[in-house]
Amino acid sequence: MRLHALIAKSLRIVSTEDATMKRKNFKLYADECIEEDFINHLRKKHNLDVRSVREEGLKGKSDAVILKRANKTRRFLLTYNTKDFFANDKLFPFKGLFGIISLKFNKIETPCHHILWLPVHAKQSLVGKKFLVSLENVIVRYKSEEGKVLQEKLDIEDCLLCNLDEERAASAR
Repeated sequence: MRLHALIAKSLRIVSTEDATMKRKNFKLYADECIEEDFINHLRKKHNLDVRSVREEGLKGKSDAVILKRANKTRRFLLTYNTKDFFANDKLFPFKGLFGIISLKFNKIETPCHHILWLPVHAKQSLVGKKFLVSLENVIVRYKSEEGKVLQEKLDIEDCLLCNLDEERAASAR
């Protein structure tokens, strides 16, 4: 079954407790281009485990060093550097990749829903995949068992509907 079909099939309202547990295991490694305000927002408002390149003293290091650190610590690299991390499979291959989430919008537009949807609703493992998150959709790149690079596009409206229901349930408590 295609990844899109599996993820779309999983679009359901989940309990707040279930969502919180899945997000707790969703760890991020923020590239130096990710603003401190946004990192703090993810930590405080959404209770995510986020480490940053700046906090670890790796600011100015090469993209390869940054990704190696994210992979070693089993965290998804969160970045705005779409051109290199998402699109360049030769420079950043899938082999040994824990995961990359590239954001295709600026900090003012940054909707956390788009990122938080991933660990809660994906039935398949997110590990080893690259995600390009825009205001309209999420594009997933991954390597099939046959070794072919595949790309799927997920509609963000479905993602947002589920998250709005989750937030309403959480705020009702």
